Amino acid sequence: MVKAILSGIGMIVGVLALPIVLIAGGDWSGWFIGFLLWCVNWGIANATAKFSFGMSATAAVGMSGVSFIARAWLTALVLFVIALRYSEEAGLIAAGVFISCFTFDLLGRTALYAQTQKTRTPKGAAQ
Repeated sequence: MVKAILSGIGMIVGVLALPIVLIAGGDWSGWFIGFLLWCVNWGIANATAKFSFGMSATAAVGMSGVSFIARAWLTALVLFVIALRYSEEAGLIAAGVFISCFTFDLLGRTALYAQTQKTRTPKGAAQ
């Protein structure tokens, strides 16, 4: 149960952000854009992780790093264009929703990693 919650905490936060945005009088399209960007970002991150699974550690880290930076730049560019061309309010709300989902997902992944490391026995350790 805890693993499932930690794995999907970014999505959970994104869904919970909608009523907060609406109660605060924000534009729902900003929430939609931010959540959609988050879902695409999350999907690409998972696809990259699965694709790099069989690679050497150096190649996997390189691929993950390039993917992370490219996704950050593309997201920032999309949010910038939305704020300038569509609606500044929607762009700011989208940025807030996206960064909230991103932050909680990062916390969830970190907690999952710590949990798996706690249960692993290091190579060469006495058993």
